[in-house]
Amino acid sequence: MPGPVDLVETYVSPETLEARLAQWLERTAPYRWRREIPIRAETSALLVVDMTRAFVDPDRPLSSPNARVILPRVAELVTAFRQRGRPVIWLVQGHHCVAYDRGELLSDWWPVPILEGTPDVEPAEGLSVLPQEKVILKRRYSGFYQTDLELTLRCLKVEAVVVCGVLTNVCPFATAFDAFHRGFRVYVPADGTASLNEALHVGALCTLAGWAATVTGGGTIGRWLSGGG
Repeated sequence: MPGPVDLVETYVSPETLEARLAQWLERTAPYRWRREIPIRAETSALLVVDMTRAFVDPDRPLSSPNARVILPRVAELVTAFRQRGRPVIWLVQGHHCVAYDRGELLSDWWPVPILEGTPDVEPAEGLSVLPQEKVILKRRYSGFYQTDLELTLRCLKVEAVVVCGVLTNVCPFATAFDAFHRGFRVYVPADGTASLNEALHVGALCTLAGWAATVTGGGTIGRWLSGGG
């Protein structure tokens, strides 16, 4: 029976990432029909979605080679937010066990479990969580579903979120739409997200650009955070 492993393709490399970013922005351009509003550092937060060993380490069944390529761009975003004293929140897929919080339906759709207390939920190599930063375990695709993410953002007086991580068309996608539904302005870096293959990645970016988020490059977000246009 075919599965996610059959969808995997390496569509980007460290050497081609910048050129691919330009192509992705060109392909999403027809959907980016609204005025682009630069993010404001003082009201923003970074949501890092599933940049864990389960999705990045090459020997894991759920990993994508493309996730390893974007890892430095995610690290740059983390650094940019930290330098400006803005929140970095880590959203991590993790389950206690199938019976308690995974259930039959999710298990049918996604047979490989990611369990709490295992290396799978640890940050990928090259990323680290500071003591003051919050890690939120999520049981479903969206970081908002049955978690205190919204409460956390409201307490921090956040108005806009940057959503990065993997897999573009699944958990970042669901989290970005849920953020939009809750009235947060959403930004998605095309070079700070990755999926199993390019069709899934670009399709998700086009949908987000047209209906929920500002899709741009991580470098542009960094300039906006610094007060540049």
